Amino acid sequence: MDTRMENGELVIELSGRIDSNNIARIEKEIMAELSGLVDINIAFDALNLNYISSAGLRVLLKVRKKLKKPVRITNVSDEVFDIFDVTGFTQMLDVERKMRTISIRGCHKISSAINGEIFQLSEDEMIKVYGKDVSLEEIKKERSYSQTAMIAGIPTLIPYDVVKCESGYGLVFEKAEMHSLAYAIVHDPKRMPELAEQFADFVKELHSTEIMGNTLPDIKDRYREWISMLKDEDDAKIAAFSTIISSIPDSDKYVHGDINLNSVMIRDGEMLILDMAGSAHGSSIFDLQGLFASLVAIERTDEGYCRRTYGVNSRVCIAFWNTFFKKYMNNKEQEINAMNELLSKYYVLKQRILLKLENKYSVSGRK
Repeated sequence: MDTRMENGELVIELSGRIDSNNIARIEKEIMAELSGLVDINIAFDALNLNYISSAGLRVLLKVRKKLKKPVRITNVSDEVFDIFDVTGFTQMLDVERKMRTISIRGCHKISSAINGEIFQLSEDEMIKVYGKDVSLEEIKKERSYSQTAMIAGIPTLIPYDVVKCESGYGLVFEKAEMHSLAYAIVHDPKRMPELAEQFADFVKELHSTEIMGNTLPDIKDRYREWISMLKDEDDAKIAAFSTIISSIPDSDKYVHGDINLNSVMIRDGEMLILDMAGSAHGSSIFDLQGLFASLVAIERTDEGYCRRTYGVNSRVCIAFWNTFFKKYMNNKEQEINAMNELLSKYYVLKQRILLKLENKYSVSGRK
């Protein structure tokens, strides 16, 4: 039985058929590999496994019981996965299907995100291809967040499987005939005020959606993690950022974390949201300060940012923001003034962190 260490995890390879004829020998070999191991994660690689009987499944449960921790079964073929699924073992073990390998050569690019690009894969599927520095763990987490948000009622596309492609990994979604909000503004500028008001209603709906329990992280924790990346800032500035984050009220409502003109899509006149990696619960101020930064504030120190990012000049971006913001705040002047004061304090979070994230993921900017 072949084994290997991979990312600090002991991987045991399963192959051929595992049934009553060989299970005694295989169980003895597996337990021998585990003998003497302390506090180590175990995974079984089923790439070459053709069949596993109920006796084999029970041995995997013995391993989980012995280790007293989850056990992963990776690279499971569709046929073997069906065995795990029909017996209920997908509920007891972490069973991962074998990844599809696909090509995006010749595929039409739909949009860009801070950590990847979105392409039309087929008539029924689209794919988000991630930057080379995005880990497989992060991608699986985004899929999980997408599913959680969808269950909560957030209008987003249905995520399917994680796949391999030329440049690394991708996440496949249902395909929808749609285009980005930025595209709509560029190609029909007269509709900009109407789209800004529709966007305001859409964002208010997102921010009124309750997230139950701990199914999504606290947005404050995510920002604290991002702030830890600001190595070139002095300690006083980092402390100031941390103080700002702590001063923002907590909330159990949905926030997207990176909502912008490229992450919002229009399908049959309805808006829906993509790029769910930043999904969380928390105060709406996190989304609002991000929008203000990307549409208004960053342009002040990085001329041409709006055109590079959205294909729209800064004048149009400012007009869009003003129309959106008034509608979002229900045209109440006192509330608008109060929120403007908060934004003038908070937008520095997105202004500083966004550039760091773009450098981290090697993405030159959205188009």
